[in-house]
Amino acid sequence: MRMLFTLTTLATLSIVASATISLPSNFKTEFKQTITNDKDRVISYDGTVKFKNEKQIIINEQGESHEINSSLFRWDYKKPTKKEVCTDGIQLIVVDHDLEQVSRYIVDEGINLEEILKVAQQISTKDYKATYKDIEYLITLDDKLWLKKIFYVDSLDNRVKIEFENMNYDNNNFESNSLECIAPSDYDIIEG
Repeated sequence: MRMLFTLTTLATLSIVASATISLPSNFKTEFKQTITNDKDRVISYDGTVKFKNEKQIIINEQGESHEINSSLFRWDYKKPTKKEVCTDGIQLIVVDHDLEQVSRYIVDEGINLEEILKVAQQISTKDYKATYKDIEYLITLDDKLWLKKIFYVDSLDNRVKIEFENMNYDNNNFESNSLECIAPSDYDIIEG
């Protein structure tokens, strides 16, 4: 369950530009994630992550249209297990190839990096600290002032560190459909 909560938290990152930290409309990067529980047991993962912030037009029951920002994420875990985690900030889909199952959840908790960045205080040239919903986040940027590392302790007392390598900001050929999770039709479906 802790793993699912951490996947949910990671997948619901909502990134937009901030006055102090400049983030892109999209990015693709490799990541290394370590989760250390309160008994110092460490689980390490690596893979790639893609993000895109795009505008969508929503039409309500009265026929009025509203423009909203939608943050799309796709985490491709390569090691130690192969899985994809995709979200649009509302629904989370986990495709677990070892279990041959697809899990679908409604997102109700997670990191809202947009709000975190609004309260972030610069503590050095490349480091920021923010407290949001009683959780403290440390955010580190690289030499280009691009996202490099996020560290926090989640609500289950797991110490979570995500490090990004080979960051590629604002790729013009970045298609939204590349962020969809597609599973084989013979996988079991779990609605959460």
